[in-house]
Amino acid sequence: MSREGEDIKPVEYYINTARENRKDLQALEKQRQAAALGTKSAKAENLPSIAFTGGYVAADIPKFLTIYNAVNVGVGISYNLSNIWKENSSLKQSKAREMQLAATNELLNDNIKLDVNREYQNTDYSKKRIAVFEKSAEQANENYRITKNKYDNGLATMTELLDADAAQIAANVGVINAKADAALAYRKLLQTTGTLTNK
Repeated sequence: MSREGEDIKPVEYYINTARENRKDLQALEKQRQAAALGTKSAKAENLPSIAFTGGYVAADIPKFLTIYNAVNVGVGISYNLSNIWKENSSLKQSKAREMQLAATNELLNDNIKLDVNREYQNTDYSKKRIAVFEKSAEQANENYRITKNKYDNGLATMTELLDADAAQIAANVGVINAKADAALAYRKLLQTTGTLTNK
């Protein structure tokens, strides 16, 4: 539609293109990834933590003890015992956030499909409308040619010729309007897929 003779592709192409290019869908995916990381972090609160410690000591206590190059190493494990009895509310909140974002993702995908399908149908309708207006213009042009012939031979009045001329102009303007509507419908389709560029 945007260029003369350009065919529209199947609707699945535009739906897939929208899923790849829509910034709102990409932003939602980043939010879902962040929520998944939040859930992992909340789960980590229920796990024991392990700490490795180490140190270097040199001590000189006169007339009692002298230690050079002493190294101490240790491993420590700590666990918050209160996590056994109380529920991890941050984990529940994080899982709820993940479920909310999953539902929002499904809703957004459904809305994208609806928008793309609507604009695809509008584009297809506009393309068919051009063919109807072109056929009408073809008939109006032929009618004007016949009426002009009749007028030249004295078989039609000036009023009939002017009526045929007005019908011809209206039909040709209808074709131009239909093509403009089709180009606009195609641009709206591209806008719903997130691929509209300002060229």
